[in-house]
Amino acid sequence: MLKHIRNTMLSLIVLLALAIPAVGYAADAEKDTTTIQDYVTAMQPGWNLGNTFDAVGTDETAWGNPRVTQPFIEELAKQGFKSIRIPVTFDQRMAAGPEYTIDEAFLGRLDQVIQWSMDEGMYVMINIHHDSWIWLEQGMHENHDESLARFEAIWTQLADRYKNHSTKLMFESINEPRFHGSDEEKQTYLDELNASFYEIVRNSGGHNDVRPLVLPTLDTGSEPHKVQALQAFIQELDDPNIIATIHYYGFWPFSVNIAGFTTFNEETKNDIITTFDRAYDSFVADGVPVIIGEFGLLGFDTDLHAIQQGEKLKFFEYMLHYAQEKQLTHMLWDNGQHFGRTSYEWSDQELYDMMKASWAGRSATADTDSIFVRKNAAIKDVDIKLQLHGNELVELKYGNEVLVAGDDYVLHNDVLTLKASLIQELTESKALGSNTVLTATFNSGKDWKFFIITYTTPTLSNTSGTTEQFKIPVAFNGDKLATMEAFYEDGSIAGPQNWTSFKEFAYTFKPNYDENTLTLTKNFFNEVNDGVVKLTLHFWSGEKLNYTITKTGDNIIGLSSVAPGGSTGNGGSTGNDGSTGNSGNDNPDNSNGDGNGNTPTEEPSDPVTPVVVSYNDITSHWGYIGIYRATELGLVNGYADGSFRPDQALNRAELAVIVARALKLPVNSTDETSFTDNDKTPSYAKSSIAQLTKLGLLNGYTDGSFRPNESITRAELAVVIARALKLEGSAASSFTDQASIPAWAQSEAALLDELGIMTGKADGRFAPQAETTRAEAAAVIIRVIDYLTSVSSTTP
Repeated sequence: MLKHIRNTMLSLIVLLALAIPAVGYAADAEKDTTTIQDYVTAMQPGWNLGNTFDAVGTDETAWGNPRVTQPFIEELAKQGFKSIRIPVTFDQRMAAGPEYTIDEAFLGRLDQVIQWSMDEGMYVMINIHHDSWIWLEQGMHENHDESLARFEAIWTQLADRYKNHSTKLMFESINEPRFHGSDEEKQTYLDELNASFYEIVRNSGGHNDVRPLVLPTLDTGSEPHKVQALQAFIQELDDPNIIATIHYYGFWPFSVNIAGFTTFNEETKNDIITTFDRAYDSFVADGVPVIIGEFGLLGFDTDLHAIQQGEKLKFFEYMLHYAQEKQLTHMLWDNGQHFGRTSYEWSDQELYDMMKASWAGRSATADTDSIFVRKNAAIKDVDIKLQLHGNELVELKYGNEVLVAGDDYVLHNDVLTLKASLIQELTESKALGSNTVLTATFNSGKDWKFFIITYTTPTLSNTSGTTEQFKIPVAFNGDKLATMEAFYEDGSIAGPQNWTSFKEFAYTFKPNYDENTLTLTKNFFNEVNDGVVKLTLHFWSGEKLNYTITKTGDNIIGLSSVAPGGSTGNGGSTGNDGSTGNSGNDNPDNSNGDGNGNTPTEEPSDPVTPVVVSYNDITSHWGYIGIYRATELGLVNGYADGSFRPDQALNRAELAVIVARALKLPVNSTDETSFTDNDKTPSYAKSSIAQLTKLGLLNGYTDGSFRPNESITRAELAVVIARALKLEGSAASSFTDQASIPAWAQSEAALLDELGIMTGKADGRFAPQAETTRAEAAAVIIRVIDYLTSVSSTTP
């Protein structure tokens, strides 16, 4: 059937070719001597009105975008766009067969936006869009005749409706056509649709005999066999007013940030060259212009920051340059993510500025836009290779200050050296993060910005959650996450797309620098087996951190792997009260307990491993992970009623037991103390109190009492923990309530803060007189154990 259609169609084309010369189009639709290539070149650059008339739903707002307005179209034209592609989905906007009549109100709305666009002098392309996968993909293979009839009905109505419109309106047969069946069948279906589309439009009268028609490759892909098939089809048509179209979203691993492709490297660049060379050689060189009907990065669908900013800018700069060098017109895919439909502002102004500059020429770029400077480390000169692209550096500025060549920086050929003295000046006394921006201005093209970023090693905290909601607390400390690897304990790759250990950014993991969290998404856990998964986080500074998660059904436990020199947390860092530590007890003159602490059920002397989930009051508590680990290690127990009472104040007897167990002190039932209130001390705590007293870690009060049931303040806990760790020396701290910390605890609080063991409340306070809760105690003691483990692992 296809062969018959094409033979009939080609006979008609031969007759038309004898009668109609190759012509181009002026704005008023009059014929002139310009060519179809001139027409397509005049469309540069183009833009897509995505997720609007192509949205599947009740109307154009179904996918979250507002109704299109004339002011928006006017603003779009002011941005410099010369053409607009309006994707249209007809599925829910047409009656049943055999007429398949399209809703008149919808067509009237489409008419309106087409006219607004033409009023701004823009070329307009309309197509059949998501119908390609909604009913044509399966339909052409399983319900062929009805699907073809429906497709033909759409174009019959559109061709008749717009036949007298300016030829600045063009038709694209079908968006990203894909089908069920064998490879040969798929191409046959596309050829059949394109042939039917061509015959309907060319025979519909008006300007449609010479209206530009846009034909896609299979999937609108650029693979050799797809390009060759369309090339042969167009050559058979022998029509001077045909345009070929492909889509381009970059080299896929880079485009979504997977498999370790975090930078715009040679492989990514070569993919652009290979793809655009093929389009040029197959079509443009043979007189058939090419429109890149959609372009962008696939990672934008999940997060505009899935690709690092500087690497993103380099991709767009080169892609647009090379497309134009090969005479390919490009149309940005924008589903509402780029240019605000009501704000008329760009979500990423730097990206737009780079694209706009690229329309007219090339911009200089650099190997990086980020210079990471470790806080308090020795600073050296920094060399950065520039890609000048024929440009010359005019000046380097910090704010409004023009930096001095030779003193502040040196440019030798294409290597820019930032002097250590400059970096020192720009970063000293600065907070962590990107606190300095240098702007390199060139004689043409867009400026390039260098972000000077002060950082220290990020720290990860233990936590718990579910596959629906799992966020790892992360102190990014100025650093930025580049990518993440995932392995099972046996070394095999974990998670989706297990051909690579490097997972897809945003789709499987997503940092939030404002919240200081790293989310592992449901997409990740959907393809993770129960058991232990080891993660490696790669940061842009070069830092690498390890983290372990354990999946049991829908429940997730996350544990940090301690870096040398300190702990990375205990699960209390994102607690309801913001505490990362706990209050302690040991200054005989400064105990502020009320004496009303409740004593838990007598705890066993030997370590046990209770089933933590049996606690009936910690499932959603911020301290879950600290309690879990402390219980697992036999350091704490719960109450007879199955509760842990995480927010109950810790008393002095409980603290003694926890510290003694953490230090693995032997239990001796004959140990006694000489405190005057020994009879009030629980029997399970007597041995611990006696041993800690002998070690000088716990003291009594001036009246000879121990007061076992009094609660512990955070200042007191700091002293006990510092003594147990034998910490000496001094450290600086920046607690907002520094003045309220007792003199006898200030040094200890600062040292523990520096080690990450007691780092204060979320609001920056140390809260020295606050009571310690049982959850906080569990959290702090786990940090102590992690710290001791790290020290022992790094000691020769």
